[in-house]
Amino acid sequence: MDETGDILYHQCEAYADDASKRTAEDNEHNNQARRYTRYYVFAERGYEAVDHTDNPAYIEAVRQAIDSLSPAEFEQFFGALHTQIRSHHDPVDRPVELPSAVRKPNGVVYEQDIYLGLDLSETSITDRARELATAYGISLEDNTEVRPVSELSDADLDRWQSFSDDFHEDPGVDPRDTDLTVSAVSGIHVGYPNRQGRHEVAAADDPFDRQADTRLELLPYAPASLAAFRGFLDYHLRCQIRDCFVKMGVVPPEPYRRLGFGKFREARRYDRFSMYPELHTRDGDHTPLIG
Repeated sequence: MDETGDILYHQCEAYADDASKRTAEDNEHNNQARRYTRYYVFAERGYEAVDHTDNPAYIEAVRQAIDSLSPAEFEQFFGALHTQIRSHHDPVDRPVELPSAVRKPNGVVYEQDIYLGLDLSETSITDRARELATAYGISLEDNTEVRPVSELSDADLDRWQSFSDDFHEDPGVDPRDTDLTVSAVSGIHVGYPNRQGRHEVAAADDPFDRQADTRLELLPYAPASLAAFRGFLDYHLRCQIRDCFVKMGVVPPEPYRRLGFGKFREARRYDRFSMYPELHTRDGDHTPLIG
């Protein structure tokens, strides 16, 4: 640093200062430090320095929110996704047709965005939510029943969008100490390798114009029953949280030390770098571990 505190250059005997002269694993160690720094800023200062879908706190909040759903609510939010995955094994109609560019149907990755909202029966910041609801002409008491987004009018959607945007910008909302529930899910996105070998996603509709709090990323393997699928999603989200810590160079807390497929990008990272164990597979044989 110079006398003003500005960083003039970086020097380390372990690897070159110039990124182009480092090995891929040298650069990955640097990237781990950057990821950890962003998460530290969130954890210690509360700033939104990490995308929610890569933030262990938000993914854990989603995991707990799913666990608290009633069986009917769980089916309403995730029943179509379960049917979509089981269509690879059972003679059922797919809710979403695979894109014509998909060459290997069993090589797809199904993705679904999850959005959190307030559990008004439990939350400690209900007053703030009710103030915003009044400002936007929303009756929270009339919306206790889960409804698909398709049933809402354009005016309703606009009001809920404005309410959601303002509420999530409130610095008092923290997924670590706020009672949250599943508010909405997106349609089913379909990821697949294109002809150039790059991951391409056929995107479905999203209910909100804000970042999702978690994105499920599932291979076409799942238990046959919907009840078992709930436990399957719990395990999958634990694997995602594991991936978030591992790519920061941190050993995950014990509840998240699991083998299995979590995040698609991290699975590719484990395949690419020898510095990572093959956490997404069982016994290194690239067989998905599904619970």
